[in-house]
Amino acid sequence: MAQIGFETPTGAAQTPAKPLEVQLPPTPLGNPAPLGLLGYGMSTVLLSLANAGVYDLGTMILAMAVFFGGIAQLVVAIMAFRRGETFAVTAFGGYAFLWLTFAFLLIGQQHGWWPVANSATAVGWYLFVWAVFSLGMMLGSLVAPRVLTYVLALTVLLLLLLAVAYWAGSTTITKVAGWEGIVTGASAMYAAFAFLLNEALGRTVLAVGKPVVSAAGG
Repeated sequence: MAQIGFETPTGAAQTPAKPLEVQLPPTPLGNPAPLGLLGYGMSTVLLSLANAGVYDLGTMILAMAVFFGGIAQLVVAIMAFRRGETFAVTAFGGYAFLWLTFAFLLIGQQHGWWPVANSATAVGWYLFVWAVFSLGMMLGSLVAPRVLTYVLALTVLLLLLLAVAYWAGSTTITKVAGWEGIVTGASAMYAAFAFLLNEALGRTVLAVGKPVVSAAGG
């Protein structure tokens, strides 16, 4: 809020003038969700292609994990905080650190930063805990457009499949998780383009679905 003061004319009574308050219009803020969903979706598709056996896990995956899956989603979480969106802050912030910790674990293990390599059991529990996180986010998304609930439900399934694959040491389950992950990432990309195009064109171009549960007071 800006204040504009007035000088008292010479010789006039020295009664202080009341500042004139001017209400400035709020600065419009862009919706960061499409960027966050693309960072999550594209990174998930590329990693899942490796899990499905299409190509080997390499530096391309790690670069995506750090920059688009991790840093980009962290920026989106900060932007969502500025907009007062608690759910988006938690979701994008959480998955940003999922990708960053995933990349850090792989890079650290590759360079021998740890005296003890991560066991398959430990990585399985790591993935299981993130599945629990995703389940909580899925429940929170029930009052959001249904496409987000689908994305998070697929994410829960993906992380559980990967956890079981590590615990069982099964390449077959890993490949199944890879193909399921491609669907998960593609669904996130669909949601991103749906929100982006619907907002840009001012009409529904791609359906996002009604919330599963109506918000209180809605």
